Amino acid sequence: MRPLLVLLLAAALAAGCDRAAPPATSPAASAPAAAAGACAGGYEEPDTLSPTYRPGAPVRSVVGKGHVLTGTVRSRRDCAPVAGARVELWPEIAGKGHPDAQRATVLTDAGGRYRFQSDPPEHIHMLVSAEGFEPLASNRYHPEGRASGRFDVLLTPARS
Repeated sequence: MRPLLVLLLAAALAAGCDRAAPPATSPAASAPAAAAGACAGGYEEPDTLSPTYRPGAPVRSVVGKGHVLTGTVRSRRDCAPVAGARVELWPEIAGKGHPDAQRATVLTDAGGRYRFQSDPPEHIHMLVSAEGFEPLASNRYHPEGRASGRFDVLLTPARS
C-alpha cells in the first residue's frame, strides 16, 4: 500500500504543485481520516533552502500585481490548520532575478490560510515555519503563466 501512495504522490508532483482546494467537510467527517494518518493534499517534502534566501523579508501580502498565490498550512500529524505560520516568499521574476521589492513574509490566519500577490513569477521559493514544527523549504511552485495558483503545505511536528 505504501509504494502505491508514494507512486501517487510522485505522479501528483510531476503533474505540478498547483492544486484545487480540498472539498469542505465537517470536522466530524474529517476526523477519522486524520486519525488514520491520511492527511493528504499538501506539499511535505522539504527542498534544500535556496541560496537566494535572505531572512528578514517584510510582513506584507502584496508586492506587485499579475499573480495571486493562495494556500493552507496544516499539521501533518492531524491535518489541523496551523495558525500564525510564517510563509516567507521570494519570487523569481523573468530577467530580474529575486528583487527585494518582491520578497515578503505572510502569516497564516486561524484557518491556516495565506494569500500572496506578486508580479508574474517564473517560480516562487518559500520557507514555511511555525512554533512546534520543523521548517519546510520549497522551490517547487511554478505557475507556468497562470494568473493564480494554490500551494498547500503540511508541516511535520518538531521532535521533542
